[in-house]
Amino acid sequence: TLPASLTSIGYCAFAHCSALSSVNLPAGLTSIGYCAFAHCSALSSVNLPAGLTSINNAAFHSCSALASVTFPAGLTSIRYRAFHSCSALASVNLPAGLISIGDGAFQECSSLTSITLPLPDGLSIGDFAFSDCPLSEGAKAAVRAINFWAVQPSIDARGHATVPEGITTITNFAFSEECSSLVSVTLPASITSIGDSAFSRCSALASISLPAGLTSIGKHAFWGCFALSSVDLPVGLTSIGNYAFCGCTSLRSITLPAGLRSIGQEAFKGCSALARVAFPAGLRSIGFCAFADCSALARVTFPAGLTSIGQQAF
Repeated sequence: TLPASLTSIGYCAFAHCSALSSVNLPAGLTSIGYCAFAHCSALSSVNLPAGLTSINNAAFHSCSALASVTFPAGLTSIRYRAFHSCSALASVNLPAGLISIGDGAFQECSSLTSITLPLPDGLSIGDFAFSDCPLSEGAKAAVRAINFWAVQPSIDARGHATVPEGITTITNFAFSEECSSLVSVTLPASITSIGDSAFSRCSALASISLPAGLTSIGKHAFWGCFALSSVDLPVGLTSIGNYAFCGCTSLRSITLPAGLRSIGQEAFKGCSALARVAFPAGLRSIGFCAFADCSALARVTFPAGLTSIGQQAF
């Protein structure tokens, strides 16, 4: 039992207290710090006091026995990974005044099937906030209506995923690593950027059609996509990030668009099947080790305006 005079609980104050099974939080408590109760594996329920407005980063991360949380009406923010991996949590009833749910806030809550959300007007939900939770289809739809990337993308029995029209960015790590079953994906015309590690280690991804409006591909975007054999890059693409196609060992052909200005470091490193590359006239820089270990590369044509070739680029 904590004293009535307590107003704040600091960084990791009770973290890893594995025998802590219950805690009475005083009415005057206004702040719960980063990782304050993280990894309290016996903590089964918590009643958050009325004066609390924000739950800090990872405050209850990996409280694996936590089955019940009462949120106060005045709560406005649940921050990054606040309840990540609370595997006993089956339902949450979020207050009407809540305006922000952080990235990964309830990610990997493996029993969470039901959520009550406040009205969507003014509510923001971070990426992966409810990813890897067995939410009902209705709950998933409600969350996706606010942020498509708040839950993991759906992949059908054929290994295909569809990103709906209106989405402009494939967020960082969107399909990364967990999507070993992803074979193909349909992207809408509205996409303008592919984030860092968006398809990283999607080892079965064999084909992808990139929309005409795409202008940037982030770092590690297709790193380790071993089955990817060809990519047609759209004319509006201006940059390819570091390691973007690194280790794509099946990649045989790549069409670099006229608008491309830079190729990042190690962007195509280890693409051992890549036999030929024609660089566009507007290309200005090729990064460090950009085409290193491309053992099949037999012919390269450089543009007249190229100003920089990085160390060990080939």
